[in-house]
Amino acid sequence: MFLFLYHQYLIETMSMNTSFLFGFLTGCLTTAVAGWHVQKFMNNRKNTKNIKNKKILDLDKLFNDYSHFMNIIKNDVTHPGNKDIREFLVVEKEAILNSFVPRFRYELSTDILPALNRLEELGYIEKIKNNCLHYKIEEEFIMQLKSIRDSN
Repeated sequence: MFLFLYHQYLIETMSMNTSFLFGFLTGCLTTAVAGWHVQKFMNNRKNTKNIKNKKILDLDKLFNDYSHFMNIIKNDVTHPGNKDIREFLVVEKEAILNSFVPRFRYELSTDILPALNRLEELGYIEKIKNNCLHYKIEEEFIMQLKSIRDSN
């Protein structure tokens, strides 16, 4: 009888130890995975903030390097009468354009091509596929231009 009770005690103890060990390992694994996800989320937030700050600095550099062209765009985009215009064309001075869609028009020159390329690289404008320099203005760019206007 004593052996039987001792055997039962060992089985219950082993069962309890196995259950405890399983719960402990599961808790450790869950904590590690959750910690990794939190760290990943925090790093993504930090990287996103750094990228946004870099884009703002790059936009400021564009205003310094191509101030005339950038100020023309800023004035056009932030003018209350142009609030729905989200496209522009860059064409020769003599070009004749007919369009039912309202668009800004800028004169083609070698001075503004690097600015257009940089704006496109930053994601502020998107080139529309056709046979001329036709761009779509992104909302983020409009918001940045409005904030520049408000800060001056």
